[in-house]
Amino acid sequence: MSFNYRLIFKILCLVTVLIGGTMSVPLATAFIYQEWREVTSFFILMLILILSGYIGFIFIKPESQKLRMRDGYLVVSSCWITASLLGALPYLISGYALVDGIFESVAGFTTTGASVVDLESLPHSLVMWKGVSSWLGGMGILVLAISILPALGISAYSLAYAEVPGISLSKVANRISDSSKMLYLFYCSFTILEFLLLLLSPMDTFDAIITTMGSVSTSGLTSMYDVFLSYDSLYIEIIVCTFTFLASINFTLYYHVLNRNWRIVLHDIEFRGYAAILGISSALVVATLYFTGSYNFMNSLRYGIFHVVSFSTTSGFAIVEQESWPTFCMSILCMLMLIGGCSSSTCGSIKVIRFLVAMKLIGRGFMKRIHPRSVYAVKLGGEAISAQKVSHLTAFIMLFFVIIVFSSLLLSLQNLDLFTTLSSSLAMISNTGLGFGLVSDADYSVYCPPLRLVLCMLMIVGRLELFTIVVLFVPSFWNPDKYSYH
Repeated sequence: MSFNYRLIFKILCLVTVLIGGTMSVPLATAFIYQEWREVTSFFILMLILILSGYIGFIFIKPESQKLRMRDGYLVVSSCWITASLLGALPYLISGYALVDGIFESVAGFTTTGASVVDLESLPHSLVMWKGVSSWLGGMGILVLAISILPALGISAYSLAYAEVPGISLSKVANRISDSSKMLYLFYCSFTILEFLLLLLSPMDTFDAIITTMGSVSTSGLTSMYDVFLSYDSLYIEIIVCTFTFLASINFTLYYHVLNRNWRIVLHDIEFRGYAAILGISSALVVATLYFTGSYNFMNSLRYGIFHVVSFSTTSGFAIVEQESWPTFCMSILCMLMLIGGCSSSTCGSIKVIRFLVAMKLIGRGFMKRIHPRSVYAVKLGGEAISAQKVSHLTAFIMLFFVIIVFSSLLLSLQNLDLFTTLSSSLAMISNTGLGFGLVSDADYSVYCPPLRLVLCMLMIVGRLELFTIVVLFVPSFWNPDKYSYH
């Protein structure tokens, strides 16, 4: 049973057009800041990508406009890899090494606040391009494409399912495409609102744009490493903290907020669990920082809450150096990085809903040992979870940790300390970017080029929630005729 290659390539052409079109933003930035070499580079790239993508999209005539689930996995993986490679072109033209350009592009599209180059040495237009790629990757490149495809007669459900595997795709409208448009409406609204609020602060316009895109996409991108230290503004920190939190909540809940269905929002088990995790973690970190004499009470409150939100939302923002913090605080931050935010948000990592189900599974394990003959269903919000979903979730969590261990073994070839190696693997697959040890500033230039490519793969695997990429390495995916296919 072969793939629908023509339709897959047609969708890749559409994504190419979208990426080419968004290069108009860094092009305008280069023109404003009189970066003439970048003006030429972005203009030529924009024309090439738009024209080539448009020609391919127009002239490719697939036999069928429908995508099977297997096609969906291949499209999603191909689109993210293609976007990352195309996104690396501006860096390559500006003189950066191939691997470095790919790393910066992948870090942008996967919303991982990591880098291997000095951000402050980049031209404004390249910083803007990384911000735009982060913003596109935040809600998902294909979520934007999904809202367009049905108008072209192409089924989008398989893409939506493959983009967010393992989690029930919550619909806020009757059609997947309408749901995608609604999600992007909320996403754009948060972007505009945060930008306007940051303009009221001492932050200049360029820094406000980059910080806004880094917040709503939870990529943690800023125009310079010490942007919060430079402005030293509590107002800026509160705005950034607030919008990274809003972006880490299930976006479908905002549809219910819009319709004043507060009961649904307040009774959402994942939202309540997430709020409890943030509340308890913040209290523990703030108390530890204060009673160990790390800071006074106000600074303990300020720094503690900000970093708890930063790590739990996998944004990776930092306003102080957390390396000197008590080990207990750093352990909590690691735990938050593992759990991540809510499903259907811009966050990475395991997600709160999976964590809650895993805790329920552990609870059921105790109950079955105490009462072996009892029937104890795994429930969330009073509803039983099917055995199939529980199996998928268990497989996801096991695979998550297997990849962390395996990638840590590969990264250990660099012969760095264990803390740096483990946190690098976790920071990449969770799309947080900010690690500990030698990568506490999210600078991964300590790794050699081959291992930087390993880090790139980790970022993509983490962003696509593991299975979408890993399934490509299963032989039956490419030759399903030997196996039963459903």
